Amino acid sequence: MAFTAPFLDAARMRRTDVVQDAEAVKRIIRRRPTQTQGQALEKLGRAIEYLMDSRMALLYETPTKADADALDILMRLNRWVFSECEEIVPVRRRLKAWVMARVHAH
Repeated sequence: MAFTAPFLDAARMRRTDVVQDAEAVKRIIRRRPTQTQGQALEKLGRAIEYLMDSRMALLYETPTKADADALDILMRLNRWVFSECEEIVPVRRRLKAWVMARVHAH
């Protein structure tokens, strides 16, 4: 199985970049999609993957602006649907916010 980088500079990442990414993982926002949102995310994800894979298969043709625009539109739609999903706030974060609000209120 070949490794494909999720972004262009993945091969040149430094150790500090990995640590910063680990810190970002702590701030992940989890969301709970409805059935319709889940289906939309699944279909958009498949469309993005198909478009990317089909462009990678064309070795002797350069990607066009239309390809980039199509990917951009699909990815923006994907982010929009995801951002509309209900956010799941972990109990620990809710408790911490409650305690901090009580401390700062006095």
